[in-house]
Amino acid sequence: MITKQKIQDLLQKLNEGVVEKQEAIRLALLSAIAGESIFLLGTPGVAKSLIARRLKFAFKDATNFEYLMNRFSTPDEIFGPVSISKLKNEDKYERIVKNYLPSADVVFLDEIWKAGPSIQNTLLTVINEKIYRNGEQEIKIPLKALIAASNELPAQNEGLEALWDRFLVRVVVNGIQDEENFNMMIAQSINPYEDTIDIDLKITQEEYQSYSMAINQVQVPENIFKVIHSIRTQISAYDKEKEDKEKKIYISDRRWHKIIRLLRTSAFLNGRDEIDLTDCFLIQYCIWNETEQIPVAQQFVKDAIEKHGYSLTFNLQAIKKELEELKNEIKTKTNVIESIKREVLVEHVFNGQVFYKILSYPNGERYIQKNDFDNLALNQNKNVSLYYKDRGSFHARTINYCRKSNDDNTIQINVNSYKLETQNIDYKHKITHKPHKKVEEDWDNRVSQYLTVISEYKNQIAEYRSNDLKHLRTNLFVPAYRASIVESNLNSTEKDLEKLEIEVNQIQHNYKNIEETE
Repeated sequence: MITKQKIQDLLQKLNEGVVEKQEAIRLALLSAIAGESIFLLGTPGVAKSLIARRLKFAFKDATNFEYLMNRFSTPDEIFGPVSISKLKNEDKYERIVKNYLPSADVVFLDEIWKAGPSIQNTLLTVINEKIYRNGEQEIKIPLKALIAASNELPAQNEGLEALWDRFLVRVVVNGIQDEENFNMMIAQSINPYEDTIDIDLKITQEEYQSYSMAINQVQVPENIFKVIHSIRTQISAYDKEKEDKEKKIYISDRRWHKIIRLLRTSAFLNGRDEIDLTDCFLIQYCIWNETEQIPVAQQFVKDAIEKHGYSLTFNLQAIKKELEELKNEIKTKTNVIESIKREVLVEHVFNGQVFYKILSYPNGERYIQKNDFDNLALNQNKNVSLYYKDRGSFHARTINYCRKSNDDNTIQINVNSYKLETQNIDYKHKITHKPHKKVEEDWDNRVSQYLTVISEYKNQIAEYRSNDLKHLRTNLFVPAYRASIVESNLNSTEKDLEKLEIEVNQIQHNYKNIEETE
């Protein structure tokens, strides 16, 4: 059976009877196959121990060991009692490890932080090296998965840092959130503690070992290193802003090495021979130390993947430059700007009112209000006020017979005509005309070429997604919606192409719909 299909079916069976724990179960299985330990943070009663018990069913003939720690726990309860006969007859201090942690494939240690120093120190070697020193001999233990749990994080300055660092994957386990899922959980008759997994789906010891060797052969592409370095840079900047040492994010070199192992495992179980960017989302479970750092870790990972996401490089700037040249050419060949002289009335403003000056008036300078002038008719006399300046003030005098003249910018007072003060200004007049048929054909050909290139670029992106990136939404350990982040650079390029396509069509629409003006 193909590995990916087997793991997919296995995950489906592991989740039977377990509600809203898909994330924790898939990460627990991934950690186990990678040979790493996982820590579950959650309040009592949210199925942390159930996850560990379900995980045992993933391995053929697997044994498990489960223990609830307290401050009075002794090494005998975890690693087995001392053999009295060995001590008495052979003077050897050895433990009887059968049915205890050193003989188990899957181990669940609840309330892990309550373990005493002697237990903690032994666990360091057990977790990291899969070795247990029993008396004078070192035992290679069969441990595949060590799952630890607690409703709290390790207390600061109590010597728990080394043990905490051993848990590569850290997952917050919550109670059931969805109401329908909650109703299903309390009403279901399935016993999730029963082993219902087909024997063919279980991972044998031989398979587990072959997986381990194959995982080591998975390649790490250059873009994955870029993502890692980007995350490290962001962490460094974050730590510089934190004065409290305990609030900083510290990731040891050993931890980064183990993270790569986890990503390799994900790639292998997904049927790939190299890590891809979707695998990198798993990093967010490995780089937080405090719960308030979880959204920070998620953002660091998202930003790094977005920055170095899959992309195709097109020379869009060349197209944009040619489009600008085409627009300028169209403007030049369809628009003519003429400059003409135009006579306009000179406006004089006094006390917020606009006046026109009457030229050659016999009794000195006179002005008429703009509104009065505008309201005059050709063949109808009106009474209007004419204004004059005297000692800095503006005075009015009523004229009984006033009307507009047949000549522009002229006023008739009684029987005499008077010109109003005017000035000549330059007026820019735009004339448009349709392009010559041959010119329009040339533009049509160029537009067609641009649209063809844009279409080819869009097809290349579609083919790239279909052929090279089709696996992005089928990662067994990462939700499908994350693929959009991986493809953000491609999405951005697609939007740029769509904008260009709209612009090209608009240019063509504009020159084909030019109206002749004079």
